[in-house]
Amino acid sequence: METQEQQIALVGGRLIDGTGRAPIEDAVVVVRGSKIQQVGPRAVARIPAGGKTIDVTGKTVMPGLIECHAHLSTVTVDVKKRLLTHKTVKTFQTAEVMRRVLHAGFTTVRDAGGLDVGFRQAVEMGLVKGPRLVVAGAMRQTGGHFDKYYPAGIEISIWSFPLSDGVPAAQQAARQILRQDFDFIKVCTTGGIVSPTDHPNYTEWTMDELNAIVYEASARGKAVMAHAQGTQGIKNAIRAGVWSVEHGSMLDEEAVQMMVDSGTYLVPTLFAVEYLADHGEEMGLAPVELAKIGLIYDRRIENFQQAVAAGVKIATGSDILDGAAHGRNAEELALMVRYGLSPMEAIVAATRTAAEVCRIADRVGVLEPGKLADLLVVDGNPLADIAILHDQSRLLMVMKEGQRYVDRLGERHTHARGERA
Repeated sequence: METQEQQIALVGGRLIDGTGRAPIEDAVVVVRGSKIQQVGPRAVARIPAGGKTIDVTGKTVMPGLIECHAHLSTVTVDVKKRLLTHKTVKTFQTAEVMRRVLHAGFTTVRDAGGLDVGFRQAVEMGLVKGPRLVVAGAMRQTGGHFDKYYPAGIEISIWSFPLSDGVPAAQQAARQILRQDFDFIKVCTTGGIVSPTDHPNYTEWTMDELNAIVYEASARGKAVMAHAQGTQGIKNAIRAGVWSVEHGSMLDEEAVQMMVDSGTYLVPTLFAVEYLADHGEEMGLAPVELAKIGLIYDRRIENFQQAVAAGVKIATGSDILDGAAHGRNAEELALMVRYGLSPMEAIVAATRTAAEVCRIADRVGVLEPGKLADLLVVDGNPLADIAILHDQSRLLMVMKEGQRYVDRLGERHTHARGERA
């Protein structure tokens, strides 16, 4: 990483600004301190004296990517391995995952359960190198997706919050999360795959409980994200007013229309199911967990395509649960393109829309003056081949708030003297 420089101008590259507008060829992006100062065609750009110019001709300059559904502290789902890992070791494992994800081009990550607020603060304080963090505190109901109760009568929980059942208990748990300054509350309105005693079709939390949780979050200016795979649980989450539906594997036509009407975001986590199908057994999933993958494998694709066609607002999230996969987050964009988005739409899903999901679109997500200087320089054109975004050798620069954490461009720059670029 390099410390902030007073001013840097990236000159001659293809600009994809994150808005979905057509790219600008032969563009200039000027960064001053932690923020973007100027963006536009070279023909009208001016670089003030004393700055540094870096030639990025033939390259693409675009916003830093945003991951909306991560579990950065999860490096294994194998119960025995978890039990044999000291908490301190897990902390350092998490720090290494954070570094890898940042170096993969993700300058912001919303952690969907596992990290506490201290990790967010550690990044802000410069104690650890990682993406900007938006953190969710997870709520748990008895017998629900986050209740890690095993048939032997043993509960092995990785979550810091107690089980809560009924409206008063749900309100108390929500308030405990909010007083710790989490950015989101995470609920599971259905069962899931990586859980031994529930099922994606199971509906979790009553409407009264969900309404109370969403109310408590809204009262503090926060929002709720909902793991929701089964159809009824998806609809319950939307009716309660959650900000985003995670997975949405079994959307039906009514649920899709509800999302359009309410403006609810969808984070489809396509990569997660693909990865579990390929590697679930070696990861240590139980037979009952492996059996659930096939239930949603094809249907999630069909429903994603239905959501795209209807105009549901979609953002990227990979839901990686294996140490070997952290850093492969950009493969989610390639899957979105495979299943129906254009490359530009996938990039918008990982930048502007993802910033909206994380509720920080006033600061990041697009390249425009006044926004934080979170950006990538990519060798090639991701609009022609989206796969280059998950080839880290093609990520020539990763900048977050004006600081370069990856810089493979070397010293190919000249000092500007105030002339037109």
